[in-house]
Amino acid sequence: MKRYMLSHLPMAVLYGLLVVVVRGGILPWRMEWVFEQLWWILGVIIGVLIVYLDRLAYIYSFPNEQLSQQASWYLRQKKLFAALALLDSRRHEQIRLTFRSALFMVFWVPLAFFALTSTVGMLGKGVVLGVMLHIIMDSWRMQKHSPNDLNTRLFWQIKRAVTYEEQLVFLWVMTMIFVFFSFWAR
Repeated sequence: MKRYMLSHLPMAVLYGLLVVVVRGGILPWRMEWVFEQLWWILGVIIGVLIVYLDRLAYIYSFPNEQLSQQASWYLRQKKLFAALALLDSRRHEQIRLTFRSALFMVFWVPLAFFALTSTVGMLGKGVVLGVMLHIIMDSWRMQKHSPNDLNTRLFWQIKRAVTYEEQLVFLWVMTMIFVFFSFWAR
């Protein structure tokens, strides 16, 4: 869990600050504007952390797996942090995570559009974009280090092998949509 916090929280804060600077600069320092941007950055952090809940949902989606049974035992003993540490240390065993799938990413686009156009507050917009920030960053990291694992993890709901070129096209399209939404949402 500590590894997760140290790797993902800086990513969320840097992304939030980058979007703030590119969208509107850092001046003028009106208090209302500052609080709005703080809500935005907090929303991004929450969104990035929400994706971790997918690992908890995995326990209930696949209860017969050894990892799920061990994590469930910790949860029954009310040892939440031990369960989270176990899930983090054995994260490579959780292949079929719902949030980290191509279908979720496709469904995220209209949901994000709806949330970004109908939400007034920056907290909600930050949460929506923080979720996809986490998923896209993890997907690109996996694409770089182990493309075959990406095929297994991201496209597990698709009943055929996705080629390396198709993976790249999908990731680039989703990244462009994410970048567009990032700088369009105000």
